[in-house]
Amino acid sequence: MAKRTTNREEPVREKYSDAREDSGAREAYVRASLALSMIPSVGGGRIRKLFEHFPEPMSVFTKKWAEISSVSTIGATVARSIRNFRKWDEVDRLLMMTRKHRMALVTPLDDCYPFRLHHIYDPPAVLWVKGEPEALKNEFLAVVGTRRPSEAGREVTIKLTFELIDNMQAGVVSGLAHGIDALAHNAALKRSRCTVAVLGCGLDRVYPTGNRQLAYSIMNNGGALISEYPPGTKPDAHHFPVRNRIVSGMSLGVIVTETGIKGGSMITADLALEQGREVFAVPHDIRNEKGEGCNLIIQRGWGKLVINADDIAAELPPGVRVAKPKEQPGNGADTTHSRTFDKAGNRRLDPKEHKIIQLLSKQTLHIDALSRKLKSAVHTLLPVLLKLELDGLVVQRPGKKFALSEW
Repeated sequence: MAKRTTNREEPVREKYSDAREDSGAREAYVRASLALSMIPSVGGGRIRKLFEHFPEPMSVFTKKWAEISSVSTIGATVARSIRNFRKWDEVDRLLMMTRKHRMALVTPLDDCYPFRLHHIYDPPAVLWVKGEPEALKNEFLAVVGTRRPSEAGREVTIKLTFELIDNMQAGVVSGLAHGIDALAHNAALKRSRCTVAVLGCGLDRVYPTGNRQLAYSIMNNGGALISEYPPGTKPDAHHFPVRNRIVSGMSLGVIVTETGIKGGSMITADLALEQGREVFAVPHDIRNEKGEGCNLIIQRGWGKLVINADDIAAELPPGVRVAKPKEQPGNGADTTHSRTFDKAGNRRLDPKEHKIIQLLSKQTLHIDALSRKLKSAVHTLLPVLLKLELDGLVVQRPGKKFALSEW
């Protein structure tokens, strides 16, 4: 598949074996990284350049201005800011807040730093982690899309994510946003697969707040929330396009299930191409404005048209695919995760789920109508409906209306 190229040279992965064994070296790396990240215009790429030039990270702050400015990409203005840095109390405050909120700090010195991030142009010097840091060792596929998906977008996201999980040895990474992101995270949780959410704010606050319960589920089920932004950082709009390079950078490829021409998903796809990652796009009806971005990716050859997990597997390393034995008649193969549900729901349904399926078998119903018929509060029904939706039994239509799935 043709990819756009970039003049940015991907650096080779550094060797940190000695520093990993030295807790003092790691502490120095963390303090120096935090300090440098507070200086305007000093990102992960420049921090890496500095540490390559000065093997002892803290020595950066004691070097002469001319020596610092001679480092590639640094320049006179940034060198002067580094030389004049005095905010060590703020560094200590950040470390204290990290401990207070029970976060882990992961750096390129650590084995659990996502190894694919070593190869991107501007890797984060420090990642804050809540949940399971070891989860970051997994291979990942990114699933991204619009915050306001159509019915078709919701269905294809759930279906394709389930297929990916069932056919690939990879977790799911996304951005915890409403819509496609949340559907992908929930599908991974449903299949008990690792999922990681990359936030555009400090981990002491979850954004959007409506996905707070989803964030807790991710952390409590072997996944993680990660951010390059320190505790206390608000979810400012300009943070999200920046964080998208992490979503794409730590992934084998980016799957765009539904998106308009503008927005974060198109930015993520563009970043993936610059990073040399695979891009996959689901085609949409040309009347669907919410799918115009996917069609544009396909039309311009930026990504591969996909309709199922096999289309994606064909572009990925063989080791990522699941080798499945051929099923023989009568061998008792487990079909729990296949599309074998009928309209009554052959999965073991609890009484409330069964009643919902019965009601929806007769007609499409608004959430308020379901609430009245079941004599249950709306907030107690929504999690049940989401579970049925993730199982492929129910679909949500515009206006909070629910119906039985047709696929």
